[in-house]
Amino acid sequence: MRDLMFWHELEDLMEEQLNDCYETITICGYNYDQGSALRRLDPIAFDQEVQRLASDDYEEIHFDDMTHEEQEHYKINHSQTMYCHVDEVGR
Repeated sequence: MRDLMFWHELEDLMEEQLNDCYETITICGYNYDQGSALRRLDPIAFDQEVQRLASDDYEEIHFDDMTHEEQEHYKINHSQTMYCHVDEVGR
């Protein structure tokens, strides 16, 4: 079974990746992880980064493209979209 992700999980992954890539920043004497700060302070720029991640490394998987096992495991409905890392799409 492929590892599928919901959009909010891609957002969490992007935040973690940015936090890991960049050092903390200081604003008015308080330290913040840069990914977390971007997510909260500029949601449009953060969303653009998530969109880039999704388009470069992930493929959209729709309900009809999932196996019955995946549909049951992830408990999704017909209107939801999930994302699969490109390396796992053919599994």
